[in-house]
Amino acid sequence: MVAISSMQEQERNRFIVAPLSRSPRRVTITVPHALYCGLLARSDHEGRSLSNLAAFLLEAALTEK
Repeated sequence: MVAISSMQEQERNRFIVAPLSRSPRRVTITVPHALYCGLLARSDHEGRSLSNLAAFLLEAALTEK
């Protein structure tokens, strides 16, 4: 059996999260200027933050069948 260094173990466990302690995660993306403007206009129209709109749209895209 190969020994795993402490750093390797920490790196491996970095993405393991207990189900009861999950919290929102921050994600950074780059989008074209026109898309940004469209999202900003829609978020203003709907009275929600750009972040909230983006999260909503991503979740909807993942759950749509």
